[in-house]
Amino acid sequence: MKHIIDINTWERKENYEFFLGFQNPTISITSEVECAGAKARAKAAGESFFLHYLYAVLRAVNEIPEFRFRIDAEGRVVYFDHVDMLTPIKVKENGRFFTIRLPWNTDFQTFYTTAKAIINDIDPNGNPYDMEKVGGKDLLDVILLSAPPDLYFPSLTCTQEHRHGSNYPLMNAGKAILKEGKLVMPIAMTIHHGFIDGHHLSLFYKKVEEFLK
Repeated sequence: MKHIIDINTWERKENYEFFLGFQNPTISITSEVECAGAKARAKAAGESFFLHYLYAVLRAVNEIPEFRFRIDAEGRVVYFDHVDMLTPIKVKENGRFFTIRLPWNTDFQTFYTTAKAIINDIDPNGNPYDMEKVGGKDLLDVILLSAPPDLYFPSLTCTQEHRHGSNYPLMNAGKAILKEGKLVMPIAMTIHHGFIDGHHLSLFYKKVEEFLK
């Protein structure tokens, strides 16, 4: 459900208005999370590690309210009770992909079963951006996470659709590697600084790591 925020009574009024006129009000960050537990659980169950960490990311986002504020087509600040996941899935060896929307569910097995069914139903010849076009400028109740195949990266900067930033948080997850005896993976994101501060970023990475460990 979408809620329109009354700016004048909103606790983040000063934060939001401070960054509102910036040429670029977004910030980008990349940090690593430990993920050996989720990797082992996925392998033991014959499941997709990719879907395990998508669940962890989406769960963290839905547990931190600041990740669910948006700017709608009318320029209003809005808030969603929960958000879903957009993610590109590789469908051909030449790198062609198709973007799908995975609905949030607090129960992991329900989330996993639904996600697998959606992936299995992909039309490899469809328009890769069809899902992102649904709702047009009103596609707000999502985050987007891309996962470059087999690529570890130390940092990444996302594209930006509007001067006020993208419609929703943009994230990238990299290849898990062994580092100082720990299995870690990088997660990069670009978010609106009027909505999210360093405290919320730290909380996000802590939550994701807790779910993956």
